Amino acid sequence: MINRGFLTRPELVNAAVAQYDFLALSQDRFGEYAEKDVNQLLSKHQRVTRAIIEQVMELAAEREGVMIFAATVDHAREIAGYLPEHQTALITGATDLNDRALLIQRFKQRQLKYLVNVSVLTTGFDAPLVDFIAILRPTQSVSLYQQIVGRGLRLDEGKQDCLVIDYAGNHVNLHHPEVGEPKPNSDSEPVQVFCPGCGFANIFWGKTDSDGRVVEHYGRRCQGLLEPAEESGAEAESERPEQCDYRFRFKECPHCGGENDIAARKCHQCQQAIIDPDDQLKDALKLKDAMVIRCAGITLSAFNSNSDGKLKITYHGEDGEELSESFDFSKPAQRHVFNKLFGRRFANSQAPKVFSSADEVLEIQALLPAPDFVIARNQKHYWQVQERIFDYQGNYRKAY
Repeated sequence: MINRGFLTRPELVNAAVAQYDFLALSQDRFGEYAEKDVNQLLSKHQRVTRAIIEQVMELAAEREGVMIFAATVDHAREIAGYLPEHQTALITGATDLNDRALLIQRFKQRQLKYLVNVSVLTTGFDAPLVDFIAILRPTQSVSLYQQIVGRGLRLDEGKQDCLVIDYAGNHVNLHHPEVGEPKPNSDSEPVQVFCPGCGFANIFWGKTDSDGRVVEHYGRRCQGLLEPAEESGAEAESERPEQCDYRFRFKECPHCGGENDIAARKCHQCQQAIIDPDDQLKDALKLKDAMVIRCAGITLSAFNSNSDGKLKITYHGEDGEELSESFDFSKPAQRHVFNKLFGRRFANSQAPKVFSSADEVLEIQALLPAPDFVIARNQKHYWQVQERIFDYQGNYRKAY
């Protein structure tokens, strides 16, 4: 869109004068920070805020409209206090809607130059004159970051670019599909993946077939934002959009069943430790009565002992080893386990399904995921599958 001239070119600049360091703060399950913790950190860095705003005013001398994104309401008030009063407007979730509309109108008419806000002007706001975005709030959401910068990319007469300075050290690459993720391999391309949870159209690295259908993608978590319910007063000031918690790749907590990032060491729900897959594999390889296979694929077969049938899954190791297990779909507990393992991850987790019978699985078995490793223990006359490790990222090589 930028290369074709439909959007203004963002001029990304590293903050030279000063920068906040939010890395010491604890994140919630959405990857965001508690307002109390942020305020406490910022209260210790008032000189940093003053130095940042002095630089913003210096760089804004030849700019038309400046939007400043603050971390909290207290932070926004501090920022506004350093700016010229007659040129500045402050908008929060508690700002009266009529007053908000009037302030935005004055800003669009160039009667105001600086628009300071907290989480309320990231979407649904259109002011083409904006040519300077100052980001003073932390976020782990690439979607939110893109929406913030997008406020300055509207075309306007005489507008050459939009200056963007990130003072919060977010390290988000606007032209990169996912935060912090390098291109996994040379034949990867940006692909669109819709979230089954919120419907957001994510852009991840992935692969497509000859017809353009996504056959694989490397996204971990949906980048969509969930808007808070409409509130007023003090409650509205603390509300902010939260990142959708749907995960395309995840590690399930053995204690509470919560879904966590595949690199997590502690469950974000129950705070219990999660076993590292490398430790699982290392421990299993030490046991004489254990078998570990690098799974290169799976095959399925059914045998009908009842109306729902039993489903047999055979895991094929890259060196010809085989392990198998069966799921009786007439038993709710076994059906539940199968759907947690395979139905939830169906079609790269783009279309999770709840299967009710073995025949239903067989009809679309090509889209079932295969684990990266399978661990089994010897039970005298057969091998019993104990663990199936999906979405593995670690020191051990996966099957070719």
